[in-house]
Amino acid sequence: MQTILDISSIDKQWLVRLSAGMPGGIGNTGFECGGVTSPLVLLGMRFGLDNNDHHLPVIFDKGHALCQSFLACHRTLQCRDIRGKDHFPRHCIMPVLRSPELFQDALNGNHRDTIPANVKVAYSRLYAHLAENGFHCSQAVLSHLSYTPTEHRELFDATSAFMGGTLFMGKTCSAFTAGVMALGLLAGEIENSPMRVIRLLAIMTIGGNAFDEKINKFNRSMNRGYKLSKWFVKEFGSTQCQAITQCDFSDLTGVNNYIEGDCITRCKQIAEKVAIKVQTIISM
Repeated sequence: MQTILDISSIDKQWLVRLSAGMPGGIGNTGFECGGVTSPLVLLGMRFGLDNNDHHLPVIFDKGHALCQSFLACHRTLQCRDIRGKDHFPRHCIMPVLRSPELFQDALNGNHRDTIPANVKVAYSRLYAHLAENGFHCSQAVLSHLSYTPTEHRELFDATSAFMGGTLFMGKTCSAFTAGVMALGLLAGEIENSPMRVIRLLAIMTIGGNAFDEKINKFNRSMNRGYKLSKWFVKEFGSTQCQAITQCDFSDLTGVNNYIEGDCITRCKQIAEKVAIKVQTIISM
C-alpha cells in the first residue's frame, strides 16, 4: 500500500494501517496478493458503490479490469503462487512495482465490457439481493465495530470491492478480509525505518523468524491477521467464500442457490462473529 500511495501522491497514512495485516495474501494466508488488494482499496475510495447502467457498482468493472491485467502480468492473483518457496520475496518485487500502473489503467480506462454479459447478469442479481437486505460483507464487520457510513465515509468506500469473496469472485471471504483490515486500522503501527525493513529482509533470506514483533512494526498486525485466519478456518472450514457458501456467483444458478438457500443469514452471522473476534484479539 505504501508504494502505491507514494507513486500516486496520495497522503492517507490510515490506509497503510488498514493494509498492515494484508501482506502474505490477506492475513498471511497466501491468497490475494497485496498488489491486487491495495489498488482495489484505492479504486473503492474513488468510486464507492456508485452504480452503472447495469445496476452493478462501477467498482466491479474497474476492479475486474485490474484483476485481469494483474493476471496477464503474473498469471495468478495468489500471493503463494507468486512468492513461491524462496525465503527472500524476490518474486514480490514486480507485482508491487506494477501495482500503481495497473491502478491508473483501471482508474482511467473504459472497462464496461470487462465482465462477460452472462456473468454481469448473475452479479447484478446477487448485488440486488444483498442491497435489498442491507448487507455488504466487509462493511457489515465495520458496522459491528461501531464505524458508520456517515462518520467514516472514506473507510466504507475503501472496502467497496470486498464483497462476495472480492468482487463476487468467491475468493477470500470479505468479512474475514475486513477483520484483517480492522486489526490493522484499530491497533496497527507503521514502519518508517528503512534499516529495520532491510533487517527483516535479511532475516527472511536466511530463514529466520522475520515475523518477530520486535523486528518490524507491521509484524504485529500481520501476526494478528494470521491468528484471525486460524480461528476463522476452525470456525467456518475455510477462508474462501466459495468453499463456505458452495455457490458460484459467476453463474445465475449459483446466485439463485445462494438466495433460495438463505445463505445471507449465515454471512451476516459470520460478519458479526468476525467483529467480536477482532475485539477479542485486540484486547489480548
